[in-house]
Parts: sequence; C-alpha cells; structure tokens
Amino acid sequence: MISGLYTALLLIVFLAIVAWAYKKDNKSKFNDMAAMPLKEDHQKKDEVNHE
Repeated sequence: MISGLYTALLLIVFLAIVAWAYKKDNKSKFNDMAAMPLKEDHQKKDEVNHE
C-alpha cells in the first residue's frame, strides 16, 4: 500500500518537472543557457590566465 502511494507521488513529481521543462515561457531562458559555453568570455585585465 505504502509503495503504491510512493510510486504515485514520484510519478506526479516527475510529470510536474517535465511539464515545467517544456513550458513555453522557459524556452528562451533554456536557449540562452545552452549558448553560454559557446560565448567567448573576455577576461578582465586584472585576471591572470593560468593555462
């Protein structure tokens, strides 16, 4: 009985996360975050490059 309720709760949580991820309002935010690694960072003059 308890395991069935736990499974149902986890299914509801999973579906809520999926619904949030596919919400249209988040698309532009996710696209911006996906492009972040591709943007060139300009280091400040005070920073030291340790490569």
